[in-house]
Amino acid sequence: MQAVFFTLVWMVCYWFCLPVYAVGDSPMVNWPKSTIEGAIDFHIHSSPDVIPRRLDDFEVAKLAARAKMKAVVLKNHYASTAARAVLVNKIVPEIEVFGGVVLNHSVGGINPEAVGAMHRIGGKYGKVVWLPTVDAEHHLQVFHKSGIGIKVAENGKVLPETAAVLKMVAKENLILETGHISSEEVMAVVGEANLLNIKNILITHAMADVPGLSLENMQAAAAAGAFLELAFVNDLMGENAADEAHKNWHQVSITKMAAAIKLIGAEHFVMSTDLGRKPDPLPAEGYKLFVEKLINEGISPHEIDLMTKHNPALLLGI
Repeated sequence: MQAVFFTLVWMVCYWFCLPVYAVGDSPMVNWPKSTIEGAIDFHIHSSPDVIPRRLDDFEVAKLAARAKMKAVVLKNHYASTAARAVLVNKIVPEIEVFGGVVLNHSVGGINPEAVGAMHRIGGKYGKVVWLPTVDAEHHLQVFHKSGIGIKVAENGKVLPETAAVLKMVAKENLILETGHISSEEVMAVVGEANLLNIKNILITHAMADVPGLSLENMQAAAAAGAFLELAFVNDLMGENAADEAHKNWHQVSITKMAAAIKLIGAEHFVMSTDLGRKPDPLPAEGYKLFVEKLINEGISPHEIDLMTKHNPALLLGI
């Protein structure tokens, strides 16, 4: 009888106590009380990827769910993350996971067909269209890299292929992110997006080397209705960066980010981490640190809520 009893206990625990996930357990993190409960991280890099990443898609979602976050957005410079997001939502239903496509050379550059396929495959979870990042002409110039760069605008006007992508973004009510294009291109894109009545615009890590917006540019973009992304990873960059590739970037300190928030207003910003490389903190841990550091710089809890919850939720429509 005793053996039967223990067998039954084992079977109950097997079926009802163990988490059901598609990949192995993610690293354990102790969350005494989540300072990012209900928050959304709009910018996480996960594996599978060309670049080694610390976590896979499922692990990212599981850690974010454990921190009681509301949603995350998966980004990949070389392939669409829309289908991946659909699968993660089925396996980790405690949190919403969104994806999109970056218009680099690997998907045909400024390619409306890539945008359409991403959204059809991802449905409501295929939401974000990033303009070129690592293949943008501006990115190659800033970091002294060879290759044929992609431009999206010239002389203050968007190129025809860019206009075609923007029209699809407007038609499907997607989110337009500016990627690593130049500040001049950013302003041209924001202007054209307004003409097309694109409602959801986010300037990718606005204060970083790429796009390298000035405070005046940021104010103008915000006045035109665009949100400005602040990414925690930019504070970890510079000559002391743990990741070798990030030593080529200039640091954007938390102090500088806080000053921009105070000048322009938290209602115009979205906080994200842009984490994923192996030497850097886990995304959810990094998000907590980001919040704590901004609070230490005098950013109020209400302002934090705007940038971590309200504004990104508006963009995602959740």
